[in-house]
Amino acid sequence: MLVGKTHNQIDRVLIDRTCHSSILDVQSFKGADCDTDHYLVVAKVRERLVVNKQAAQKSDGEKFNLRKLNELEVRKQYQINLLAPELFF
Repeated sequence: MLVGKTHNQIDRVLIDRTCHSSILDVQSFKGADCDTDHYLVVAKVRERLVVNKQAAQKSDGEKFNLRKLNELEVRKQYQINLLAPELFF
């Protein structure tokens, strides 16, 4: 073992095991002057967006008939429900 030539790796990137394949690249930079014994660590991460299939299928459910709001009585009842919904449930 060489005295004064050892180097400890103390800066790491922690990530959940389920997302470990999202890490593309990790680099540490010694040149960042932070007045500390740590190094700047930069990670490139691939973001994956997932569509919830169950939510997409539920959109085929109930649809609202907005044409009914053209009727005066329905529109008034809707406005009253917006102002005081606790009175009608």
